[in-house]
Amino acid sequence: MKVHGKEVLIWDGKLTVPVTREYRISLCTTCMGRLHDLKQTLPKNIEDNRDYPNVEFVILDYNSDDGLEDWMRKSMMQHIESGVVAYYRTTEPKYYSMAHSRNVAFLVAGGDIVNNVDADNWTSTSFAGYVNRLANQCPRKAIFAKGKRMLRGRIGFFKDEWEELGGYDERFDGYGHDDKDILYRAWMMGFTLMWYGGDYVARLKTPRAIKAARMRNKNWRQTEETNKLISEENLRRGRYRANDGLRWGAARVVKNFKEELNMGRTNV
Repeated sequence: MKVHGKEVLIWDGKLTVPVTREYRISLCTTCMGRLHDLKQTLPKNIEDNRDYPNVEFVILDYNSDDGLEDWMRKSMMQHIESGVVAYYRTTEPKYYSMAHSRNVAFLVAGGDIVNNVDADNWTSTSFAGYVNRLANQCPRKAIFAKGKRMLRGRIGFFKDEWEELGGYDERFDGYGHDDKDILYRAWMMGFTLMWYGGDYVARLKTPRAIKAARMRNKNWRQTEETNKLISEENLRRGRYRANDGLRWGAARVVKNFKEELNMGRTNV
């Protein structure tokens, strides 16, 4: 398969390498005004991944005003205290940014592997364990995703290699094309797509208008098209690392209601 004139690498689906390492896997969810979704998905995702002991669920409260903080205190403290859940809150953003929020969530994550799981997504049973299986099959330059189309917000990387990609492109405006952009940039840098198909992707049917409700520009069709044009121009020019010259993933966050952290990276 070619992307922008270059043959890209896609795993053939054969598991030939034994599992010899148990990677720490961070399943990261950013949330702004989506508590109604998270109440349904997070408890089940925790239960469905109990078979893999080295997983954490990173929840980034992106200045939600719908009671998310109170719900985390009341319903998730057992998991926070056990280390299964890590809860971060920032009160800085006025609008939701897919790129920036995911950058912050991936930066605070403690895993060897960081994988986005949208608030309206169920992982299905044993997802973290299967990602670990794929990571043992391809221990470097791996893209963990549903497939080459319809990514559904479910994309992950080894954390250090994600940082080499410069994270998600914070020049993007609001909704759209952020996942495909980082997929294409990784492909251009020689990464292999390690796909897991639809068995591990199920989601609530959340209308895009609701997803875009907290965006600065609520016209998601417009922002998606604009972001696509930015991405294609960068790929054409060979700019495969995002956010050069920018301070990206910058945020003041509070971890588990008490520990203050300042996050951010600068590409030079």
